Amino acid sequence: MNVKAASRDDVLSVHRVPPQLMGAMPGEKGSFGDVEKAARVFAINELMPVMEAMKHVNDWLGEEVIRFNPYALLDTQPIS
Repeated sequence: MNVKAASRDDVLSVHRVPPQLMGAMPGEKGSFGDVEKAARVFAINELMPVMEAMKHVNDWLGEEVIRFNPYALLDTQPIS
């Protein structure tokens, strides 16, 4: 068992960030695929729900104190 690989994999799984977005290197014979697609999926599945949940603080306080800019990759068409 490779301790470095296990530690890297643990960090990636805990933070739920695709490895190519964290700068991890693929294994000897693999690749991570399209970085842009991974970033889009990560934004939709992970970032957007957290951002929406954080906006509830505005409701509790009665004023807008938390605001997010649109995620730039979601505003553009995917490159085919």
